[in-house]
Amino acid sequence: MRGVTDASVGVYVHVPFCERVCPYCDFAVVAAGDLDPEVEWRYVDAVLRELELRRVAFSGRSLASLYLGGGTPSLLRPESVERLIDAVTKTFVPDEGLEVTLEVNPSTVERERLPAFRAAGVNRVSLGVQSFNDRVLKRLGRAHVAEEARRTLEACRAAGFGCVSLDLIFAAPGETLAVFERDLDEALAFAPEHLSTYELTIERGTPFHTAAARGQLALPAEGESVAMIERAEARLGEAGFTRYELSNYAQPGRESVHNRRYWERKPVLGLGVGAFSTDPPGASAPFGVRRANGRGLPTYLARIEAGRSPESGAGEVLGAGTARGEAIFLSLRAARGVDAERFAAEFGQPPRGFYGAAIEALVGDGLLEEGAGGDLRLTPRGRLLSDSVFAHFV
Repeated sequence: MRGVTDASVGVYVHVPFCERVCPYCDFAVVAAGDLDPEVEWRYVDAVLRELELRRVAFSGRSLASLYLGGGTPSLLRPESVERLIDAVTKTFVPDEGLEVTLEVNPSTVERERLPAFRAAGVNRVSLGVQSFNDRVLKRLGRAHVAEEARRTLEACRAAGFGCVSLDLIFAAPGETLAVFERDLDEALAFAPEHLSTYELTIERGTPFHTAAARGQLALPAEGESVAMIERAEARLGEAGFTRYELSNYAQPGRESVHNRRYWERKPVLGLGVGAFSTDPPGASAPFGVRRANGRGLPTYLARIEAGRSPESGAGEVLGAGTARGEAIFLSLRAARGVDAERFAAEFGQPPRGFYGAAIEALVGDGLLEEGAGGDLRLTPRGRLLSDSVFAHFV
């Protein structure tokens, strides 16, 4: 048995700074307000040092994607973004048509920087709109209003970006299907190449989790949330988008190269506070090694500046059982589903050889469909109940 064969790497850079922290967010972020240039420069220096520390494990690989996420990476000055892009593309030989994504939040400062970000090498923008309704944005604790999102989307086109992705959150406190329908109307009017729709999740340790536990968070009923999922799929399908992953839609040929790496279990080098990596398979770890950086900014900076690893612990050497389960549920997230022949080539048997009883039950319940060759895909009902399906494999 062996891990996924792939000769490339995707690089993810986590930028932890936010103007303020949203009450539903559990990412490794810090409220930075107006980002101090000295703090910014120090952090970028640290990320570049980490790149030098980690590059050996990915030596000789081509660069398939570079994704600057967070946090709010567009709070960085364009010269910092250029430093990061330049260092990564000098470390790994870029593939033709390299995808370089920058997450952007709607604000005047970030909007003004868009032309400079494009000049620095960014060719794909992911805009955190979340909603075009000011009441929904306020309930989500967002720092922007809807008009700023509209202006930023227009500015993306004016700056020459030919690939714009737009994020929407649905099932927010007090949101109705009619409100979400209007969000879809506005999103489609801007004709983005890619659109992500995320159902609001209540994560432990967040202010929203505390409010929900106290009964102070008025979330839509489950039936309303399901209707929003179904409406998004129908509306976006009519507009020419393909739902290529549970939360992601794209115009033909505009799927996210970087995000697909996670679902296809290809090597990713994660840099920065709280970043996750998957080292490529090797003789001692045929399914790779998963690594996680610590989530604290001061500790990250101190460890990197002392020449030490920022990892929060020893890396997890992935065993065959863990890799099999992840291969199933990550593939099921994608529209193409599980390729039984490819699965057998990696693990020695097709999925039924390991999960026959679970597959039988899930097919019987109408949650999975099985092809003649043993390929597996979620049914429409299975997509709505995907978490319960995945629980059978992990």
